Amino acid sequence: MKRILLALFATFGLAFAAYAAKDVKDGNAYVKAVQKDQFLFQGNPLGKNMLLGSLQELKDEGQLTGVVLRNADDASPEHRHLIKVIADYLQIKAYDKDLQPLAD
Repeated sequence: MKRILLALFATFGLAFAAYAAKDVKDGNAYVKAVQKDQFLFQGNPLGKNMLLGSLQELKDEGQLTGVVLRNADDASPEHRHLIKVIADYLQIKAYDKDLQPLAD
């Protein structure tokens, strides 16, 4: 029974890792603006501080050179500003969904 549970959890862990990995491609983290100051990243709604922490960790691992706002057209000016500020703080590039530089 323990082996079955261990195998089940390992399978879910690998599936989640594959799902979460799709949010980081070619050195860019893909985030989506969802609520007032919330972003969806790696399947989790994150506030601005949690997003900054997650992106900082990826940058420290050498996996991150930019951040892409997936729904830049639908995002509020506040979302666009927060992504730009986070990118400037981390010294990475900020892009819209077409990989054009994100303007405030």
